[in-house]
Amino acid sequence: MVKTKPGLKLRKIGSQYMIADACDGNVNMSSVYTLNQTAAQLWTQIEEGNSTPEGLADYLCGIYETNKDTALHDVERQLAEWRSYGLIC
Repeated sequence: MVKTKPGLKLRKIGSQYMIADACDGNVNMSSVYTLNQTAAQLWTQIEEGNSTPEGLADYLCGIYETNKDTALHDVERQLAEWRSYGLIC
């Protein structure tokens, strides 16, 4: 089960998606992470409770023409990156 770190907010600014720490009503701009559209879709799915790698891979398969193994590999790679930055737990 994957959860986003409390206080992180996904924002869309123009055509860019960004995650910023927004605790106590202030945004900490020292740690801003940019996401492409697919990563932003995954982030939104996690926030909405679709919180397993398999569920996220199924979600991607429903949007893109890809097979489950490829989607699962991509999801696991993205989750590992976010874990390394402390964005998810």
